[in-house]
Amino acid sequence: MNSEIVDEVDITVSRTDDAPERERPHSVAVHLLIVLAAVILLVTAVNVWVDRAALNTDNWVDASDQLLADPAVREAIAVYAVDQLYTNVDVGAQLGDLLPGDLSKLAGTLATALRNPATDAVNQLLATDQFAAIWSAANRTAHETIVNILEDDTRVQALSTSGGNVTLDLRDVVVQLAERLGLPGTVVDKIPADAGQVTIIESSKLEDLQTAVTFVQWASWLLFIVVIAIYAGAVFLADGWRRVATRTAGASILIVGLLLLAGLRFGGDRLLDSVVQKERNRGAAEAVWRIGSSLLHDIGWNIATLGALIVVGAFVAGPSRAARAIQRFIAPVFVGSPGMRWGVGAAIFLFMVLWAPLPALTNWFGILVFAAIVAACVEGLHRLCLAEGVDVVEEHIDIDVVEAETGSVG
Repeated sequence: MNSEIVDEVDITVSRTDDAPERERPHSVAVHLLIVLAAVILLVTAVNVWVDRAALNTDNWVDASDQLLADPAVREAIAVYAVDQLYTNVDVGAQLGDLLPGDLSKLAGTLATALRNPATDAVNQLLATDQFAAIWSAANRTAHETIVNILEDDTRVQALSTSGGNVTLDLRDVVVQLAERLGLPGTVVDKIPADAGQVTIIESSKLEDLQTAVTFVQWASWLLFIVVIAIYAGAVFLADGWRRVATRTAGASILIVGLLLLAGLRFGGDRLLDSVVQKERNRGAAEAVWRIGSSLLHDIGWNIATLGALIVVGAFVAGPSRAARAIQRFIAPVFVGSPGMRWGVGAAIFLFMVLWAPLPALTNWFGILVFAAIVAACVEGLHRLCLAEGVDVVEEHIDIDVVEAETGSVG
C-alpha cells in the first residue's frame, strides 16, 4: 500500500507538459515546416540586405563615404585618377611646351617622375572635406539615377547615362589633379567629358536588373510574412509539445544567423580571391567587401540573437529542475503587482536600448520590435509563474494527503 502511494507522489511531482517523443502528433510535418521556414528566412535575410544596402540611397551614400575614409580605397581611387589623366592628356608634351630650350627634352622623363607624386597629391585631395562633398554628391546622383532607371521611373527626364550605361562621374577629380600639377587652363579644358567615367550598369543588363529589383522590393515584406506564418503554423500543429516545437524553431533561427555570419567570414575571402586580379587592389577590395557586407553582418547577429532568446525562453518554460528553479526564483516579481513586473520589464528595455549591444537597437524599427518582444516576455513569464504557483500548491496537497493516509495505515 505504501509503495503504491509513493508511486502516485512521484508521478504527480515529475509530471511534464510535453508529450513523449513517440506520441508527438504531426512530428514529421512540424519539423518539415520548421526547416522550410529556416530556408526562406535565409533567403529573406539576403533579400533585405540587397534591398537596404543596394536600393536605399542614404545607405548607399553612407557606405560610399565610409569607403572614401578608408586609406586603401583612397589609394586605389588616386591611382585610377592619375591613370585617367595620363591617358587623356599628353602630360609629357604639355610639360615640354612649358620648359625652356633644351630642358624640354626632359619633359618625358619629368612626366614619368611626376606620376607617383601626382598619386600622392590626389590622395591628399581625396582626404579633404571639399572632395568629400564632391564624392558624396556624385554618389548620390549616380545612385538616384540607378534606382530611377531600375524602377523604370519614366517621370525622370534627365538621367546621367552615357551611351545607355549608368556611370559614376569622377571627371572633377581628374580636372582638379591637372590643376594641381600646374597644367594650363587650355589643357584642362581639353580633358574629354567622359574622362573618369566609371560604368556601373551596362545598358544590355538593365532589363534583367529591373525585373530583379521589382522582385527584391516585393519579396522583402512578403517573405518576412511567410516565414512568420510557417513558424506559427508549425508551433500550432505541435499540439501537446508546443514548447519543444518552439525550442526547435528557435534553434533553426539561431542556425540561420550563424550560417550568415560564417558565410560572410569564409565566403568573403574566397570571393575576393576570385575577383581581385592584382594584389595591389586587395586592400581596397577588402574594404569594399567589409563595408558593403556590414549590414548583412548586422542582420546575421540580430537573427542569431533572436533564435538564442527563443531557445532560452523555451528552456525556462520547461519542466527540468533548472527551469523550475528559475521559475521559482523569478516568481515573486512576475506574480506580484503589475507595476512591479512591468517596471522590471521597462528597466530591462531601457538598459538594452541605451547599451545597444545589437545593431537592431540602433534604429527606431528595431527598438519598436524589441519593445514588443520585451512586452511579450513579461506577459509570458507572468503566466508561467502563475502556473508554477498552482503546481507547487498541488504538489504540497498531494504530499499532505499521502502522509495522512500513510499515518492512518500505520
